[in-house]
Amino acid sequence: MSQPPLLEPSRGPSGRHRARKLGGPAGAVTAGIAVTSLAVAGYAVSSSAAAPGTGGLTAAVSRLNPDLAADTAAERSARASYEAHAAFAEATALREQQALDSLGASADLTSSSVRSARGASDAIAEERAEKAAARRAAEEKAAAEAAAAEQAAEEAAAEEAAAQAAAERAEEQAASRSTPREEASVSTAPVVSGDSRSIARSMLGSYGWGDDQWGCLDSLWQRESGWNHLAMNASSGAYGIPQALPGSKMASVAGDWQTNPTTQITWGLGYISERYGSPCNAWGHSESVGWY
Repeated sequence: MSQPPLLEPSRGPSGRHRARKLGGPAGAVTAGIAVTSLAVAGYAVSSSAAAPGTGGLTAAVSRLNPDLAADTAAERSARASYEAHAAFAEATALREQQALDSLGASADLTSSSVRSARGASDAIAEERAEKAAARRAAEEKAAAEAAAAEQAAEEAAAEEAAAQAAAERAEEQAASRSTPREEASVSTAPVVSGDSRSIARSMLGSYGWGDDQWGCLDSLWQRESGWNHLAMNASSGAYGIPQALPGSKMASVAGDWQTNPTTQITWGLGYISERYGSPCNAWGHSESVGWY
């Protein structure tokens, strides 16, 4: 006669089969076997989830108690899943921290590079500004020196032109004192007796001058020729009492200008009248510049 089954399967509210408790010695034996099997299965699972023979233990427990084997496998799967999720989360957090650290280092490096580049740029800009300022200063100095040189050259040219003009005026005045004057009304020298001084003094009135002009005329021609009608300046060629230059200008009065004092005096008084207005004016000019 066969033995009755140790457990009678039944369905619980969830539909899963569960063992019906047995009483007596059979129940105690069955419980001991189940506890022993659970201990063995728990040791195997805790030692290594992938250890060899784990499938055999699970199968043994399944044969003893399918519900218990299913619960054990579910717990092991849940624990493994939790541990896997925890490990993944930890690895993810580690990678994120490493990325943040790398980003921070990169940011620090970038900031340092930016500061370094900005410092180099500022130094270059400052150097360029200094060079530009030095170049402007040099250009301004060169321009000032050129302007000063140009002004000095202009002043020198002006002084030279003034000196040349003065020399030309002096030469012109020196030459003009011997310039022949229009003597349309006099074609020949008047006949006057006496020496050269007396002749000249007697002719003052014909030019509208009084005796007060005599002293100036006497001093002027004394300086020029000493009243010598044959006097000739060896360097310039001036001739006669009034020192006409050239002496041939006196030919406008008469052809005997070389020997006749009256011809020379007539020409000389006409020159003074037209050039200076009076003997005293001519004398004052001669005193100032040394010639008339």
